[in-house]
Amino acid sequence: MADFKAEDEAIGTIILVEELFQTMVKSGILPASVMADVVRGAVARLDTTDHFGAGAAVRHYFESWLSK
Repeated sequence: MADFKAEDEAIGTIILVEELFQTMVKSGILPASVMADVVRGAVARLDTTDHFGAGAAVRHYFESWLSK
């Protein structure tokens, strides 16, 4: 059985998704502006839940996308 905490799983997932976004933009699959819209949409959805920390985490790790 894997020995990791929920926090490890969460940060691993965020970094994986960030790498995927970067790869998709670099390869021309999607423009950076579309990825920025995805991030903004996710933050907006998270901010309407009881998980405000999740929205803050997405803003933190994807901050560079929000300026695109």
